[in-house]
Amino acid sequence: MSPYPMDPVDATGPMRLVLCAFPDTGAAERAVEGALEARLAACAQLVPVRSRYWWRGRLERADETLVVFKTVPKRVGALFRALEASHPYEVPEIVELDVPRVPDAYLAYLAGTIDADAPPLPLGGGRATPAATRRAAPRGRGARRPGRTRAPRRRP
Repeated sequence: MSPYPMDPVDATGPMRLVLCAFPDTGAAERAVEGALEARLAACAQLVPVRSRYWWRGRLERADETLVVFKTVPKRVGALFRALEASHPYEVPEIVELDVPRVPDAYLAYLAGTIDADAPPLPLGGGRATPAATRRAAPRGRGARRPGRTRAPRRRP
């Protein structure tokens, strides 16, 4: 059991990037095909990389293929499970990145590609919803806006 939570509490964006390194292009292509066919991602990019890392007490180097999967939050768990189940590495690198802003047109493409039967997403200029911002938080009865804080003036 990992001490790190699988679902980040602070993730608020409408899109996720999932990064995963593979030992070769063939393994990466198979993972991409599986993810796309299962509609776990709308698209993926394969990037050749040269990696340096510690493994079993030794500094290693390898030419790998990094895959950047583009998906929506509700598909991340299934994508993680699919990658873990089919990955050739003993300890695969699978990393999720929250994307807080996405243009409306790309978000509509992403949602429509992954889940064509889902209702349309609430689009809003690619910004976080007002409920996710501090300024839009509800205030209690009689609460006032906090004043600006200023540093004390310095004396010459």
